[in-house]
Amino acid sequence: MRLPVRSGIFSFLLLLSGTATMAQVNNWEYDLLRSIARHRSTAGNSFHKDLSKINGGLCLAVPATLFVTGLLNKDKNMKKNALYITESILVSSVVTWGMKEAVNRKRPAYNDPTFTAVLDLKNNSFPSGHTSEAFSMATAVSIAYPRWYVIAPAFAYASLAGYSRLYLGVHFPTDVLAGAMLGSGSAWLSYKINQWIRQEQKKKKRPALPE
Repeated sequence: MRLPVRSGIFSFLLLLSGTATMAQVNNWEYDLLRSIARHRSTAGNSFHKDLSKINGGLCLAVPATLFVTGLLNKDKNMKKNALYITESILVSSVVTWGMKEAVNRKRPAYNDPTFTAVLDLKNNSFPSGHTSEAFSMATAVSIAYPRWYVIAPAFAYASLAGYSRLYLGVHFPTDVLAGAMLGSGSAWLSYKINQWIRQEQKKKKRPALPE
């Protein structure tokens, strides 16, 4: 494995260790959550609950749409991009699940019973899986199609998904920040590994030099 990929994996491992250090709960996090909670409304609660429900399906709908379009148009590059985005989301999900189990941080309402969340979730809090998934999709799409009209809405949605978890009171701010870092890091690492694989495949296809 070449140095760029090795350094990419090393950087990703550093990212994981860095996010783990964020797991200590700080007072400013509850201050921010309570500030957001004061502005909740019935319409807002409904919107953010619905957004959380469709987040996973919406993120996967992006590569699915690209893949089907690539099939119909016989566009190999589009199909490759669809698979890359899917890989990024899967990597992000696996890493996030592993960190949730390893860090074992409780949800805000369970750490402090005086804080009220919109949803009653009992699984571990750190990092935010919804945010990780959304930022993985947004980063992968932006790498595959580096155009402002792709990048801007992709990251706007990912940011909204992260804010939604704070609004619902089911994550600490550092959960969301760690999720964003993990999601983007997973997409970047997946891109580097795919890039390396394609380079190796090209090498194998080159005709051998005459002796």
